[in-house]
Amino acid sequence: MNIYEVSVSVRFSARHSVAMPDGTAEAPHGHDWRVTAAFRADRLDENGFVIDFLAARTALEEIVGELDGTDLNELPAMSGGSATAERLAEYMAGRLKGRLGRDVHCIRVTEAPGCSAAFYPSNAGRDSTVGRDGAKRSPGGSG
Repeated sequence: MNIYEVSVSVRFSARHSVAMPDGTAEAPHGHDWRVTAAFRADRLDENGFVIDFLAARTALEEIVGELDGTDLNELPAMSGGSATAERLAEYMAGRLKGRLGRDVHCIRVTEAPGCSAAFYPSNAGRDSTVGRDGAKRSPGGSG
C-alpha cells in the first residue's frame, strides 16, 4: 500500500529547565526550537492533497505563537514534570489535532542542532483520504 506524507515546520524561541536523572535541576535557559508536524494518508483528496500546507502551517504557527518568548515550564501541560522536548512534542500533537480536527502522524521537536524528540500518537496510524481542510474522509467520500 502506498503512503503519502506531508510535513510543515516552524520555529520559535522559549525557555525551559529540566530535572536531571540525578535529581538536580538545570538552570532555566532558552532555545530556538523547531517543530515539525507530519501528516500521512493512504489516498489523496480530490485536489491531490494529504493536507493543505497552508492550513497545517497556519495552525502550527498559531500554536507556537502562543509559546514564543515564554517559559515552557509554566504551561499547565508541563505541571508535575519537566518541560522536556518529548513532553513538548506530545503537547504540540494534541494542540494541533484540536486545531485541525485530525491526527498528526508525528511531531518532531528540535531543541538544539542534533537534539530532537518525536511523538507518534497511538491513534495516528495510516489516515484515510482527507479533505483539503485536513478533515478525514472515508475512502471514496467527498472532500
